[in-house]
Formats: sequence, C-alpha cells, structure tokens
Amino acid sequence: MTTEPNSDQSIAGATSPAQQQKAADARADALLVLLDDERARLVLEIERIPLALQAQRLVADGWSVIEVVEHVARVDRGVAKLFAAARAGELRAAEAAAAAKAAEAASILSAPLPATIVAKLRDRRLRFEAPERVRPTGKLSAEEAMGLLVEARAALVEAYRTAPVDVLDQSVYAHPYFGPLTLRAWVELSAHHDARHAAQLTELAVLAAMRQ
Repeated sequence: MTTEPNSDQSIAGATSPAQQQKAADARADALLVLLDDERARLVLEIERIPLALQAQRLVADGWSVIEVVEHVARVDRGVAKLFAAARAGELRAAEAAAAAKAAEAASILSAPLPATIVAKLRDRRLRFEAPERVRPTGKLSAEEAMGLLVEARAALVEAYRTAPVDVLDQSVYAHPYFGPLTLRAWVELSAHHDARHAAQLTELAVLAAMRQ
C-alpha cells in the first residue's frame, strides 16, 4: 500500500513558503497515487463479475455489484462537496459545533491516517452502517453506476488538486465512526474505502463464479 511522506517532510516541519509548498505537493502526489492504485483494483474486481449478475444481490442481506459501485461513487461525490462547502466558508459554520464536540473525545485526524484507522477501514469483518445520504438508490444500470463512479472520482481529484493547503488541513468534517477529519484525511479515507469495497467485490466474484 502506498504510504505518505515521512513526517519530517511534512508541512509542519517546513520553514519557508517554498518548503511548505514542496511538502504539500509531495503529500498530494502520494495521495493521488494511493487513490489511483485503489481505484484500479476496485475496477478490476468489478470487471471480474459478469454483467448479467451485477444487478443481482448475491448475498441475501447485501448489496448488488451495481449498488456497491453506486455507493462508492456517492461517497466520492460527498467528499468532493465538502471541498466546495469549505471554499464557500460554509463547512466550518455548519460543522464547527459538531467537530468541537467530537474533538473533546478524539483529536482531529489528518493524513496520513493512523494505521489503526486504516486497518479498521479495510477490515471486512467490521461492519459499518452507511449513512442514508450515501446508500445506493438501487435505480441505476451498470453503465450508469460506472459513469457516476468515474464522474465522482474526477470531481474529487479536481477538488483536491486545486484546494489551498489551508482548506486541506484546516477544514474539518466529522466522520460518523472515526470522528473529526481534515479534508486531506477524507481524501485518504476515500482510497481506503475503495479498498474495502474491492474486497467485498472479491467475495461477490466468488459467489458469482458459483452461479455460472
């Protein structure tokens, strides 16, 4: 798994504006590589499952392949919207109270995320209930879901690439399970979220093979 630059190269350790920008660029590059790597694996797992079976719920209480894809896309789109809210000055106003309350029990996390959080994100044995806003509608075709996946990731990457450092590292939004995260941490979370659902699709591919 791609790792973030060493902490002694972080923005906090940079002394001049040029050094700060260089450190920021290095962190951005590392996260973009992580995003690309995990998305490639996710797409590979999607393609392993025959199109004819992608709309079926292969597990009684689980999502279909199409629903998994839609969910991942909705999460990416939601993270991209956080950037827009932060730049408009709305994120802090809307979330300041909630983030401050959460920060009483847990410190604000930024990227790179702690190994314990990454492990939980990627562990399929741990169940997390998706908030209503990112649950799949179940109304998309496979083609529509894939289109949304591509579109949402493009929006997320563009928002991340163009965001000022202060937006990335000072804007905070609370995660329902992991507490307050900076927007940079939310981007990393999106990559690990891909990995989590790639593992889910691996499980579904096994079940799909049994039906052929």
